Amino acid sequence: MFQSIASRVPRLIALVLIAMMTLIPLQAQESTGGTLLVGMNAPVNLDPASGSNDPEVLFNNTLYDTLLDVLPDGTIVENLATAYTISEDGLTYTLTLAEGVMFHDGAAFSSADVLFTFNRLQELESAALGLLSGGNFEIAAPDAQTVVFTLTEPNADFLYGLAGRLTSILKDGTTEPNVVVEGDTPYQNFNGTGAFRLTDYRAGERAVFIANADYFREGEPKLAGLEFVFIEDAQAQVDALITGEVHFIFKLPINQAIQLEAQDGITLLERATNQHGVIRIRSDEGFIGADPRIRQAFKLATDREELNLILQEGRAVIGNNDPIGPAFGLYYDATITTTDYDPAQACALILEATGQERISLDFYVVDALGYPDMATVLRQQWAEGCIDVNILVRPENVYYGNNEWMEVELGLTGWGDRPIPQQYLIEAYITGGIYNESHWSNEALDALVAEAGRTTDPTARAELYRQIAQIFATDGPIIVPYFAPIFGAVRNEVQGLEMAPFPGNTDFRNVMLGN
Repeated sequence: MFQSIASRVPRLIALVLIAMMTLIPLQAQESTGGTLLVGMNAPVNLDPASGSNDPEVLFNNTLYDTLLDVLPDGTIVENLATAYTISEDGLTYTLTLAEGVMFHDGAAFSSADVLFTFNRLQELESAALGLLSGGNFEIAAPDAQTVVFTLTEPNADFLYGLAGRLTSILKDGTTEPNVVVEGDTPYQNFNGTGAFRLTDYRAGERAVFIANADYFREGEPKLAGLEFVFIEDAQAQVDALITGEVHFIFKLPINQAIQLEAQDGITLLERATNQHGVIRIRSDEGFIGADPRIRQAFKLATDREELNLILQEGRAVIGNNDPIGPAFGLYYDATITTTDYDPAQACALILEATGQERISLDFYVVDALGYPDMATVLRQQWAEGCIDVNILVRPENVYYGNNEWMEVELGLTGWGDRPIPQQYLIEAYITGGIYNESHWSNEALDALVAEAGRTTDPTARAELYRQIAQIFATDGPIIVPYFAPIFGAVRNEVQGLEMAPFPGNTDFRNVMLGN
């Protein structure tokens, strides 16, 4: 017996070695993409229909898909919808859906899931409806692979609405999307068709994902895994990148960006965008900003050129104190006359409007992208214009998470990039807009925005936007100091990462780690 076993040992060893050699390439293949570590602020509202900040959108883009995608250059491309047609009258959009798509729980994706998702958006009155004709559409499913949207009037931006950051497709019947539950399957409600599956989520700490082996797009994702590391402090994010604790960070204030420009092993990412800070004063009845003379005084007391030089080293682009920036090309009118810095005239308007020589207000500022520094410079400028402010800095996830930004009298809000100007106007400036933080109402503006939404000819649309910008210049409740580039940074071992102008839309499906 002993001799028999001994004689077989070399053969057994050979078989083991063969088996190991067979396994090694498979293991290598599974891990070639590596696990990307992303440092970012923690998301607060995880509901795909309403979580609108970069961390929330990035979280949901990881788990879910949309029918269409918007590329970093603003181009619309197919995703869960593989083709679409638009009727000659512009009222009917017919989409063909991808086949063989599975949710993470193994259920097959079909038109029923699209119907459920968009009906839910209507029921929740989601901000996504802004570009979706305000929710004035009917949706039908002739078969499992076809969806038809029928509008009541033409909408030049409906495709951008379908590709919106709040239109992630949920499984039909989902009642509690992205809610952790007790038991053996705590993440069963994080159930999308997306390129990654959630395996661990600790609020305020981290979220861990693995590649979806059944993803419907061939060869994607290239990463084996993805991990979001929640770091609230901007400098701490930079430190984590330098030490290799994370591979990618985004929405860097310029002082942190400059710190990384000469750092070995790290590439600074800079994109010209429509991102801008909005200084706004409430203009509804009962607030001092209801008087247009006060609104004009704030504009006269703000030196936008100085803000750009001090805070952005001149890298930003001055606009017209409205959300239509130079990056929108034809839709931006550089000929509009805007107010120059004139603090003496600001003082005169304040005295005329209030009978007082000075006014004093609390100034709420979001703690992101260096906006507290902007507030400090503004306080100095405004003091010359007879405006005194008490700066109250708020954490980003708190300020937006509890909607404080929508209620305060005077605030500084960060607005991320949008691919089209119509999205800003519908969301934040028409009467009743879901993010109308200044509570402004202007009938002429409302009419022009509605007409722009129906207008497909670019030249005609540009003229409408020129008229809209003029209304902002003379009556608007906001100051846009400049349109700033967005900064991110990535370690050099990361391949294929293209940061989106709205960083929450950054696509990780073709990213890899390598030397």
